[in-house]
Amino acid sequence: MKYKTALDSNDKRTLNQKYLCSSASYNSILLSLFIAVVILFPFSIYGSENEDCLGCHEDIELESEKGKLVGVNAASFSGSVHQDLSCTDCHTQSGDYEDTPHFASYREVDCNSCHDEAGASFDKNIHGKLHQSGSTNAPNCIICHGKNGNSHSIQPLDLRSAENACRQCHQSETDLYDSGKHSSAALSGKNSPGCVSCHPTHNAELPPSTGAINNLCKSCHADAMDQIHEGGQFEGAISCVACHDVHATHPPEGSIQACVTCHQTTGDDFGGSVHEDLIEEGDMNCLSCHKSHQMSDAPKGKDFGCGACHEDIEIEYRTSAHRLARLHNDNIAATCNDCHGGHHVLPASNPASSVSHHEIPNTCGKCHADKAVITSDYVRLPISLPRYKESIHGADWKLDKQSAVCTDCHGIHDLQSGIAPTSMIHKQNLASTCGKCHAQESKEYLNSIHGRALAHGVTDSPSCTDCHDEHLIFKIDDPRSKVHPGVQASETCAKCHEDPEMAARYGLPSGVIESYKDSYHGWAVKRDGAAVASCIDCHNTHDIGSLMDSTSSIHPTQVVNTCGKCHPKANANFAASYSHVLAQDKMMVHDWVKIIYIIAIIIILGGMFVHNAILFIHDLKHHYKHVHDQPTIVRMNKREVVQHLLLAISFTCLAITGFALRFPETWWVRILTEIGLNEENRRLTHRALAIIMVAGSFYHMYYLMVTRRGRMIFMAMLPVLPDVKHAIENIGYHLGFKHERPRFAMFDYTAKAEYWALIWGTVLMTITGLVLWFPAIATSWLPAWVVRVCEVVHFYEAILAVAAIIIWHFYFVIVSPREYPMSWIWITGKMPREEWEELHPESDEENNL
Repeated sequence: MKYKTALDSNDKRTLNQKYLCSSASYNSILLSLFIAVVILFPFSIYGSENEDCLGCHEDIELESEKGKLVGVNAASFSGSVHQDLSCTDCHTQSGDYEDTPHFASYREVDCNSCHDEAGASFDKNIHGKLHQSGSTNAPNCIICHGKNGNSHSIQPLDLRSAENACRQCHQSETDLYDSGKHSSAALSGKNSPGCVSCHPTHNAELPPSTGAINNLCKSCHADAMDQIHEGGQFEGAISCVACHDVHATHPPEGSIQACVTCHQTTGDDFGGSVHEDLIEEGDMNCLSCHKSHQMSDAPKGKDFGCGACHEDIEIEYRTSAHRLARLHNDNIAATCNDCHGGHHVLPASNPASSVSHHEIPNTCGKCHADKAVITSDYVRLPISLPRYKESIHGADWKLDKQSAVCTDCHGIHDLQSGIAPTSMIHKQNLASTCGKCHAQESKEYLNSIHGRALAHGVTDSPSCTDCHDEHLIFKIDDPRSKVHPGVQASETCAKCHEDPEMAARYGLPSGVIESYKDSYHGWAVKRDGAAVASCIDCHNTHDIGSLMDSTSSIHPTQVVNTCGKCHPKANANFAASYSHVLAQDKMMVHDWVKIIYIIAIIIILGGMFVHNAILFIHDLKHHYKHVHDQPTIVRMNKREVVQHLLLAISFTCLAITGFALRFPETWWVRILTEIGLNEENRRLTHRALAIIMVAGSFYHMYYLMVTRRGRMIFMAMLPVLPDVKHAIENIGYHLGFKHERPRFAMFDYTAKAEYWALIWGTVLMTITGLVLWFPAIATSWLPAWVVRVCEVVHFYEAILAVAAIIIWHFYFVIVSPREYPMSWIWITGKMPREEWEELHPESDEENNL
């Protein structure tokens, strides 16, 4: 094997002679080496060995037979980190150095022999893995550490030198780096990051992930990452390089291109918007509205986003209720984007704009009709939109007529709460707000007694919404309107003028509403009289004046003209004939007449009642004597009479105490309350009576099963098929279709129907009553709806039972001409034999003895 060099043949012979000469003096060299080891400084051995090697390899153009350069630049080697090492420290392979080539098969230098830890970590690195996979492009130690790829010019990699190493393989990336902010900062001498600042050199990490990149950036740009966190972004959800480029790290000027990488449809949203021309001309980009890192709302006093261009509007928004809500951590409150849209912002003049006049109610309704918004912070806010749509304003709006919408009353950007003094809907500002459309009405109100009082700070004085409502405003002729003539006195005006607290506070005359209701006008209004005076007919609608005001419609000098609007021939006496006299706190002539009549009514009607009571008692005695002078039979024995009496008393008292709970405002319930039957006593009394009635029912069951007569009554009460026939025949007889009445046994169909209805009702009322008495126990093994169902059943079954007694039972024992004024059986238990034989001819008389 011979070396092939770039030299000519003569040079090659000279090289061979040089090697032969070295071989001839081999013994001398060994002796010299021994002396050098013993006598000279230890490091001189390396120098001598290296000099020997350089004797041949200092020719940098020296090539091996395979064409590989094997020359060593002595100057580069002496300046490398290995300058103090001997050639054989790296080239440890045994060889025949007297011959050329030295090795039968050359083995590459193993850097791991000295740098084992670095080698181990390199093997786990992405470069090492590529190397192990056999990739021809995989870098080795020399590629990165050798200056210009020179294995004998090994350089330590610092922040800057590493860039040159990376350039050998990653030219496009390093070109981007050269164009970026990091590179320009490095050129200016700053400690700006280079390749190895972000990419590990030997460790096992792969190229940085999204989260890892953010962490790397955070090490230098901590403030920017903090702003991202404050803006609601999560670390790892978006990478810094998504906007800044992974290597160029340019500032995102004109950042639309960077943004559309993720927000692909956003660029299209600008089409047709008010910002479209600004975007195309380069006068606006994403960062005009969005801060590069901070996406949260701006603190008070700091301009960004829309405020950067619309400063005057942004200042108005700062004072709005929406802005103040956001400052109190209410993130649901509206921002510019919520009303105007995010990117496709259209001018208000465009009908398709969310802030066009017609679309305002829908835009506001997105939040003010949304449950999540109106229940924010567990506080229920008004649900305005449905009421607005039902109002006169909303009705016109739905028909595309010119009508007031939300912003006309609440303002546009500076809309404030009603309690704010500068708010358009503050009570003292309402007349001016409504006056934008209703100028005449506003002027009249401001000059009225109500408007003047409010101007003096009397906030109890009514303003527009107190009479017309806030959103649910109707025409005056609409029965639903709060200013409809039918409800003016009873509801709208009565809120203040019938309030004792208001009357006491301002010295208002009392009884004005009562006196109106007790007049022809008040009575006729209740009957929907169309031509009847209501409050505003006399006091005017908006320009309501004081009695002391000479321009007022009720001033003595004006009242005749006021009455003349309906009564053309009105005069002063006529005008004085009707007034709120009850409010004058003195007895008038008609008051004395009223008292005389009340006394007369008590004496006259009371006398009539006493007179007729005497006659009724006499006739009742006569009827009793007449009935019982006749032969009788026993219809009810003593035990049955007692059972019936107990049932009648408990049933009646249960009905009274039960209905007293459901109808507490009725006159007879108020009387019971006055005599001591308050709720606590009523509840205890009702339950005690229920126990008595149930106990009587159990005794009745015992009576039916144990006694002979009880068993006979039970059998006689059982419904049978002939009862249907008897019912038809009995109705036919009383209608005149039949000449003979049916022949009933001991109990006819009327008595059977009433008896079994009583049994059914008692069972039902007992069960439902127990559930209502002990609901906690009942719901421990029954569904919750059972309690409510029992309330309904208990109440309506009581109505049915009481009505049945009055309509059905009382007819047969009181109303029927045969029994009037009253059947005595329930007291005496006896029935005239003649009546018995006529009505119950099929009965066995022995059963009634």
